[in-house]
Amino acid sequence: AEELKEYFSQFGSVQRCQLPFDKDTGFHKRYGWIKFSTPQDVQNVFQKDSHILEGAKLTLKQQSRRRRSQRQNQSE
Repeated sequence: AEELKEYFSQFGSVQRCQLPFDKDTGFHKRYGWIKFSTPQDVQNVFQKDSHILEGAKLTLKQQSRRRRSQRQNQSE
């Protein structure tokens, strides 16, 4: 997770980086979440065509506004 956070820090301030761990295999699952400080930091990430970390091409998806608002409503 630290390598992922370090890589994405070049695009802006990373608040949190989560990589779920698979207890059965002993490895990280092949997905994770990165939370940036500002929407501009997120846009900086998507301005680059591709991202490669430790030889693996990363597929990025931006969390939808709908899901974000659902999570905010749940935490209130």
